[in-house]
Amino acid sequence: MKYASKLLGPLGLALTTLAISPALAQTTSSIAGKVTGPDGAGMPGVTVVVKGTNQGTSTDGDGAFRLENVSPTAVLVFSSIGSKPQEMPVNGRTQLSVALQDDSQALDEVVVVGYGTQRKSHLTGAVAKVTNENLQQIPVARPDQALIGKLAGVQISTSNAQAGSAPTIQVRGAASVTAGTSPLIVVDGYPVPTDLSAIDMNDVESIEVLKDAASAAIYGSRGANGVILVTTKSGKSGKTKVTFNTYFGGKETVKRLPLYNLDDWASYVRGQNNDVLSPEIQQAQRINAGTDAQDAVFRRGYMQSYQANVQGGGEAARFFISGSYLKDQGVVINNDYTKYNVRANVDFKLSERFEAGVSLNPSYTKQNELAVSLHDAIRSIPAWMPIYTTEATAALTGKPVGSYQHQRDFDPARNPFYKATGLTGISTSGDNNGIAQIEGQPQSNTELRTITNAYVKVKILPGLTLRSSLGFFTRSYERDYFQASFAKTDAFTQGDAMARAATRAIVNTRQVLDVLNENIFNYQREIGQHTFDAVAGYTVQGTEYSNTDGTAVNFATDNIRTLNAGTVSAVSSSKEQNRLQSALFRVNYAFRDTYLLSLGSRWDGSSRFGADNRWGFFPSASLGVRISEMPFLKGNETLSELKLRASFGATGNNNIGNYSSRALVSPAGAILGSSEGVVPGFNVSSYGNRDLGWERTFSLNTGIDIGVFQNRVRLAVDAYQSTTDRLLLNVPLSSVTGFDSYLANQGKIQNRGIEFELTTRIMEAGKLKWDLSAVGTRVRNELVNLGGTERLVSTGDPKRNNFFLAQVGQPLVQYYGYKFDREVPITGSNYWPIGVASERVFVKDLNGDGKIDSNDRTVLGSPYPKFTWGLTNTLRYGPVDLSFVLQGSHGAKIFNIDPHYYEGQFTATGSSAYLALPAAEQAFTRIKSETDYEVQDASYVALRNLNIGYAVPVSFSKKAGMSSLRVYMTAANLFYSMAKDYTSLNPEGVSADFSADPLRQGWQKGAYPIARTVAFGINAEF
Repeated sequence: MKYASKLLGPLGLALTTLAISPALAQTTSSIAGKVTGPDGAGMPGVTVVVKGTNQGTSTDGDGAFRLENVSPTAVLVFSSIGSKPQEMPVNGRTQLSVALQDDSQALDEVVVVGYGTQRKSHLTGAVAKVTNENLQQIPVARPDQALIGKLAGVQISTSNAQAGSAPTIQVRGAASVTAGTSPLIVVDGYPVPTDLSAIDMNDVESIEVLKDAASAAIYGSRGANGVILVTTKSGKSGKTKVTFNTYFGGKETVKRLPLYNLDDWASYVRGQNNDVLSPEIQQAQRINAGTDAQDAVFRRGYMQSYQANVQGGGEAARFFISGSYLKDQGVVINNDYTKYNVRANVDFKLSERFEAGVSLNPSYTKQNELAVSLHDAIRSIPAWMPIYTTEATAALTGKPVGSYQHQRDFDPARNPFYKATGLTGISTSGDNNGIAQIEGQPQSNTELRTITNAYVKVKILPGLTLRSSLGFFTRSYERDYFQASFAKTDAFTQGDAMARAATRAIVNTRQVLDVLNENIFNYQREIGQHTFDAVAGYTVQGTEYSNTDGTAVNFATDNIRTLNAGTVSAVSSSKEQNRLQSALFRVNYAFRDTYLLSLGSRWDGSSRFGADNRWGFFPSASLGVRISEMPFLKGNETLSELKLRASFGATGNNNIGNYSSRALVSPAGAILGSSEGVVPGFNVSSYGNRDLGWERTFSLNTGIDIGVFQNRVRLAVDAYQSTTDRLLLNVPLSSVTGFDSYLANQGKIQNRGIEFELTTRIMEAGKLKWDLSAVGTRVRNELVNLGGTERLVSTGDPKRNNFFLAQVGQPLVQYYGYKFDREVPITGSNYWPIGVASERVFVKDLNGDGKIDSNDRTVLGSPYPKFTWGLTNTLRYGPVDLSFVLQGSHGAKIFNIDPHYYEGQFTATGSSAYLALPAAEQAFTRIKSETDYEVQDASYVALRNLNIGYAVPVSFSKKAGMSSLRVYMTAANLFYSMAKDYTSLNPEGVSADFSADPLRQGWQKGAYPIARTVAFGINAEF
C-alpha cells in the first residue's frame, strides 16, 4: 500500500489546483427525458448526443435518458435503428419528451474509445462495438464467450471447453512469439492485469474493441494485441428500477467418440481371422460388463444464473447496484464453476463544476478443474471391465466389492490372486481406472478479485474538464491439487494389488495488488464549422505480485489434505513488482462534419525493460472523408453514407517477465570454510540485457463505410497490414558465459487481412422487424525475420514425436513431417487389445532418393483459419422475438493425437506390428504422429446462440407487481457441425501443454468436449 500513497500526490495536486481555478464556466444543467416510438411505448437504446460534441448517452429499457452539464442553448440529436433522426433544442428546459418516427437505420451512435467517446460517423480508425442486447441471456459463464461470431477481426476460440475456463482471444492475428498474444482488457477505464471472468454479463452496457494501431496507440506499450473496452451499466436519474434476470438449463456433449464395444470387436475379428478369437478376447467375453467409458466420464450438466440490480437516482446522485450468482456444472465429472459477483457505483453532482463517483466490484469464483487428460481417462476404461468391482470380478481378483476395478487386476504378473486362478491374463496395462484417476486427483482454483475506482471531475473552463481517478485492483488466487492413494499406479510394482499409491498435495497462491492514478484533461469546442475534441493526461500504474508454492507427499490418509498432514518436500516464494508511467495525447478534428483528422501519441516508461531502453513513444494518425456530406451527394436518398478512412499507428507489447532485462540470482547451496559445510548462497541464474525493450507493432489500416437507403444497409470494410518488429527472442550465447541464451529484441512478424461488417434491416412491415448483421475476416500472418535464423523446427510431445516449423516467409507456425502413404497391416495377431491399430504407417519418399530421412519432411498444414465469419439474425413480431448467431471457421488444421490412444496403438501389438515387415520396408515407415495421418481439418459451423422470447402483456405483468416481464428459451451450440475427417470432440481445442507457446500451436490431446446448452429464463422489471 505504500505505493498507493505515492500515487495520491498527483491527484491531490490536481485537485488543489482546480479548487482555486476561477469560475469561468457558463451555467449548465442536467437534462432528463423519455423517448417514445410510433406506438407510444418507450424506446430503449436510442442514442442521444449533444450536437457538435462527443457527449452522449443511450436510453434505458423504458426509453428514459439523462445528460449532465448540458448548455441551455444546446441542441440534442436523437437517433435509433429504424427511426428518423431528430434534433431538439434544449431552450433552457430540464425535461424533454421526444417521439421518434420509423424510418431507416440512420445510426450515429456514440462509440467508446480510449479515454473518451466518439461519434461513430467521425471514427477514422477500426473499432468494433457490441451492445448488450440479448447477450446477458446467452447461457455462458463469461462475457467473452458471448462475443463469439459478433466482431469482425476478433477470433474467439473455445480452446479449453471446461466449465469456467477462458477462451483464447486474438485481435487480427498473432503478433508475438514470447510476449503473449492476448488483448489488453480495460474495464470502465481501468486496464486490468487479467481476463474478463470476473464480470457479469448482465452488468455490461457495451463492449468495444480497438483493432488498429491508430485506435490502440493511446494505450501505448500494451496495445499491440488490440484493446477490449468494457463499459458497465451506471445509475440513471428517475424512478428507481429493479431488474431480475434468471435462467436454468441442461448441458450435454455435442459429440461422442465412435468407440468399439466388445461384441462389435469380436465380430470384426472373426471376420478377419477365420472365426478365430484370441484367449484374451474369450476371457474378456466371460466378464463383459458392457461398460461405456463415455457414459462413465461424461454426464448431463446444468447451468443456472440469478442476477438482480437496482438502478436510479436524482439530480444530486445516481446509483447502480447489482448482485449475481452463477453455477456451471460441466459435462465431464468433477468439473464445475461457481461465480459470485457484486457491482456498485454511485455518481454525485457536487455542484455545477464538480462531480465525483466511486465504483466497487468484488467477485469470487471457484473452478473444480479436470486434472486428468480425457484420453487417459477414457482409454483406461475398456468395455469388458466394470468400473467398480462386482461380486463376480471380486472372486477373480481378490478386490473388495465396490472398489475401483483396474485392468492390471486381470494381469497374472501384477495380481497374485488372479494368477492363482490360472485364467488367461486379459490386459498388461498398468493404468488406473479412468474414474479413479479423475476422482483421485481433485483440483480447485479459487479466486477473489476486486476493482475499486474513485474519481473527481472538474469543469475548468467552457469545454475543458479534468477527471482525476484513483483505483485499486486486487487478486487473491489459490490452486489446490491432491493426488489420493488410489489415483496412480506407482505403488503396484511389488505385485500387491491393494497397496497404497504415493500421495501428493500441491498448493499455489498468487496475490496481486495493482494501483492506478489517472489525470485526464478533455477539451471539446465547436467554432463555426470546426469541431475539436482533445484528450491529454498523465497516468501511473504500479503492480505487486506475491507467489507461494508448496508440495507435500506421503499423506497418512486421503481425508486430510493440508500440507502439514504430509511430509513437506518443497516450499518456495517470490515477490515481484513493476511500474508504468505514461503521458498521452489525442486530438480529433472535423471540418463541416466532412473532413476528419485524428492525431495521438503516448509515452510509456516501464520498469520491465532495460535501464537503457525504458521509454517508448507510440504515435498515431488517421484521417477520413465523409463524401456523403459533400454538396453533390448530401441528401442523396440512395447513398446516405460514404466515408473513406485511413490510419497509421505504433503500439507496443510489454507482456514479459517483470525482471527479464536483469541478471537474476537464485538460491543455491555453497560449500564454505575449513569444515566444508554447506551454507545458503546464491548463483546467477539469468543473463541481463540493459537494452531490452518492448516489441513494436506498426499498423496501416484503410477502410470504407457505406450506407444506402437512408442507412437501412450499412457496410464497413477494412484492409490492414501490421508489422511487429523487435520480437523478444532467446538468442544463443557462447558457453564461456555460463548461459545458453539471453532475451533480446530480434525478429519480425507481419499480419495482413481484410474484414467486413454488414448490418441491415431486411424487413419492416407493421409489427414485423427483421435485422441482420454479418461479419467476416480473412487474415494471413508471415514470419519475416527469426533473429537471423531461417527456420526453426520444434518438437511436440517427446513420447509421440511431432514437429512444428517456423520458417521465414511462411506462417508463424506450421505442422511439419512426413506424408502418409498407406497403413502398416497387423499380421499374426488376433487384434487384441480391443481397437488396436498399427502405430506406424508407410510414408512417401518425396525427394525420390530411395530412402526415408529428414529430407522427406514437408509442411503438413497450419493451425490458422483462412476465413472466419459470424451471422446474427434478430426478428421481432409484436411481443415475440427471435435471434440467433451462426459462426464458422474454415481452413485451419489441427494436429490431433487422440487416435493414438483410442485405437490402442501404444500396445505391444500396435507398437510392434511393423516388425513383421521386411527390413527394407520397415525403413519406409514412421510413427503416425510424425506424419499428416493425424493432421485433421478443424473447420466447423456452429449455431452459437438461439434465443426465443415473449413479452408478457403489460396488463398481466402489472397485476403481478411488475412493470414488464419477458420469458424466453435460449440455447448455446444447439447445432455444431465438424469436418468429416475430424475424429475428436472439439476442433477448437488445444492441449494445455503448448497453449502458451505460439511456435507449437494446434496440438490436441484429450480435448474437452464442446457442450450443448438449452435453458429457460425470465427478465422481470419492477
